Amino acid sequence: MKNVFASFAAFVRRTEVMGVITSIVIKAVSILSAFLLFTLSARVLGEEQFGQFALFFSAASMVSVAAVFGQEMLIVRVWNEHIAAGRLDLVKGGIVFGLAVSAAGGALGAAVMGLIVFFYHSFAAALSASVFVAVAVFLLFLSSLARSVVSILMGDGQREMTAFLPANLGLGICLALSLSLSVTWVVNLLTLGMVLAVACQIFYLLRVLRRTQPDIFKSSWSYTPEIWFPSSLRLWGASMLEVSNQYLDVILVGYFLDPVAAGAYFVTTRLANGFASVADAFNTFAMRQFPELYYKRDNVGLVRLLQTLAILTGLAVVSGLVVVGFAGDWLLLIFGEEYMGYYHVLLILCLGTAVLAATGPAAPVLMLTGHEGAYLRIVAISVLVRAVGFVFVVPLFGIVGAASTTAVSLLVMAVLVSIKAQVSTGYNVTATRVLTDWYSGRIKVREL
Repeated sequence: MKNVFASFAAFVRRTEVMGVITSIVIKAVSILSAFLLFTLSARVLGEEQFGQFALFFSAASMVSVAAVFGQEMLIVRVWNEHIAAGRLDLVKGGIVFGLAVSAAGGALGAAVMGLIVFFYHSFAAALSASVFVAVAVFLLFLSSLARSVVSILMGDGQREMTAFLPANLGLGICLALSLSLSVTWVVNLLTLGMVLAVACQIFYLLRVLRRTQPDIFKSSWSYTPEIWFPSSLRLWGASMLEVSNQYLDVILVGYFLDPVAAGAYFVTTRLANGFASVADAFNTFAMRQFPELYYKRDNVGLVRLLQTLAILTGLAVVSGLVVVGFAGDWLLLIFGEEYMGYYHVLLILCLGTAVLAATGPAAPVLMLTGHEGAYLRIVAISVLVRAVGFVFVVPLFGIVGAASTTAVSLLVMAVLVSIKAQVSTGYNVTATRVLTDWYSGRIKVREL
């Protein structure tokens, strides 16, 4: 027993484990921030308005991802690939390219979102929606760049903590004082938070680049549009299909059923996505480490990284399922008593998200190693399964049918992305690596 504890302590002291733990802490605070936002919104806005907010948030998130045109993923690859090769001209060109595309896409996305909201609501609501999308596009791009250049805290932390802070404060005050708040004002507070996050990221990006890469400010720009545009298109397609997996079902539930059902489905998906959030914490660390090790051909470092991620992912998935199984109804109670009746929906969704979370960094690994086309096809299959299921199943079985369809589509995606990642890169990046490595003797307790 003493050897087991000593081995576990040595495992925790690994550099990559400490990095993952840091990512988990940041992600945990981010999850609490988002959880607080949606909980306060549900209680302050009421069932009907919260359903409208859920529909807006889902639609605006999809439009923002569409407008950034894959630059949030492309810049990670450009930075790691060309920094390793010493090509500062291409690094600088990639940053300028990403900013230019984000600006154009943000303007277009803002116009589209504004028109959609204006059709259903007022000019003031449309203006708020437009500004929200425009700022969100730059936040997506700068968060990825800041994660690679500065730190995970400055990238994902700003996007998921600072961006929600004004809205959480405003909603908290309204709840404490029994004041009302409109959906438009919640959107305005979220936009204010995103502006603060973008300002912090720009400040620290310039500061760190001046210290670590001072020559980048004096170097010329170089572009490879013949490579970047096709890659952007594939990454954009993959990102769009991926975000559809997160938000499109809420919109479809609202269309086939009603805003109240959409709000309930939004609540259950937010809780079920706790698995995705934990996996995202691991993936955030992997996206910072894997490209560098991969392009440097550091096989020993890659195997060590993947073993660590597999162990932690497996522990997180099992622990999460236990928590949901025993306390899922209490988690729903936090949003309001009216949501406790959806425990069975939450359980179905959690089974699907848990299986997908167990794939580890398979999805970002495919996109960051030049296999985004394959990932695009896999996500397309998953979205197709979900869309067909929603059209034929939801009208018959309601919200339970929606949850079941989503779980099946996530299972299909998990199987396909796991197989493709191993075939394309030669590495098993999923949580099942723990079992295969242990069986083959590559992992032993005393070696952890």
